[in-house]
Amino acid sequence: MSDPNFEYSEGDDWEEFSSDPNWSESQWRSYLQGSDRETARFLSIYNSVKDQPNHLDEVATLMGWDAEDISMTDEFAFMDTDAGADEACDLEDFPNSRAEDGAVKDGPADARDPADAGAPYTLHRHPVYVVSRSLYRYLHQSWEHFLAHSDGAVSAKLSWDYATSLHQAEMNVLLSIQALDLGDFGLSICHLKNSLSALNQTLSLLNQLTHSNAAFVDGFRYEARIRLFDLRELWIRVMGDCRHECQRHSGDQES
Repeated sequence: MSDPNFEYSEGDDWEEFSSDPNWSESQWRSYLQGSDRETARFLSIYNSVKDQPNHLDEVATLMGWDAEDISMTDEFAFMDTDAGADEACDLEDFPNSRAEDGAVKDGPADARDPADAGAPYTLHRHPVYVVSRSLYRYLHQSWEHFLAHSDGAVSAKLSWDYATSLHQAEMNVLLSIQALDLGDFGLSICHLKNSLSALNQTLSLLNQLTHSNAAFVDGFRYEARIRLFDLRELWIRVMGDCRHECQRHSGDQES
């Protein structure tokens, strides 16, 4: 949302968020590539501070977001930057994954890139989308890495169940962000509850993993849990904001 005091009404029209609904395919392709760079940038920054206390808020600061941006009320101020664009999370060493220093030393940009000033608003700009998509990008890639180095030790059912839990959580949180954008706070809470249920399933399945290299599986669990707990914290924050909005709107209707 572009306004921190955003209030949804039935008269609101999605069209008002799109400054140019007639973009060409190539323009949209460039836009999506910018979104991919932003998730890579987030991961680079996140990996550099993930072991610090309150690191979610620290990442938000380094991304150039306000403290209130990781909620349902603010639109992500999109910054197209190449910092960290080609950097993916380091999956070769789970316990010691870190971002390259050069990806974060310059800090957040002070203003939106002029080239993006007229870009249409989409969910790709929402901070909750950026955080969730980025952390699930890591979780999917780390699972592929774990399987590739497990010599078939993971059963087909466990592999399927784990991948399904990742998919269900990510799908529902994306649907919840869409509901947020439309002002359907109750629906967003329902989708977030589904995401939390799937996330708990992921955590449960982590405990069932075995590997001949104990340090390897322990490192995988450690890195995955950091990100899963951060996702849970983020979603609980958003659910709290949604409940506040539901109560406020209910009070407005009664009055």
